[in-house]
Amino acid sequence: MLIRRLADCPELPWRNGAGTTRELYLADSLRITVASERSEAPFSDFSGWSRTIVPLGDGFSLLFGEQREVKIAALSAFAFSGSERVRARLAAGPIDAFNIMTRDGTLSHRAISLPLAAPRAEEISAIALFLLRGTLSLGNEALAAGTFAFAEGRDECANLARITLPPEAFALAFSVERKHG
Repeated sequence: MLIRRLADCPELPWRNGAGTTRELYLADSLRITVASERSEAPFSDFSGWSRTIVPLGDGFSLLFGEQREVKIAALSAFAFSGSERVRARLAAGPIDAFNIMTRDGTLSHRAISLPLAAPRAEEISAIALFLLRGTLSLGNEALAAGTFAFAEGRDECANLARITLPPEAFALAFSVERKHG
């Protein structure tokens, strides 16, 4: 199982140079990052990808062209296409945002609650967990806030899927599944 602290991930420029991100996990068809939203700059183009964003501080709005504005509450997952022209409206000032993106036609992802039921856990290719508050024991590892865990394969996913968060802990969790056909 991959364990990575956000503080150990270097801050890198966005593809379009308008912001920065910290990469928690990158693969050909999967990207998991924490972006620093400091201005109302347009998001980078990720055509061919599905993405979900979760504001980690105050909520914010996403502006889709000139037609639509969607308000997203803090710690709420919002899914949209990576090809959409989007920029954030930061009413409360700069924030960080958790992002998970999967390549269309190859993988899909969705927010989940842990623990998962056993039959559901068997359908999952990977589980991503980002601990925001509290601590969590994961086997021999003690995870602190700001730690990312990524489980791949049947055994790792089954172990992570059974985790029950302590009452003082809060984590974001996402399943990653292979597309069939």
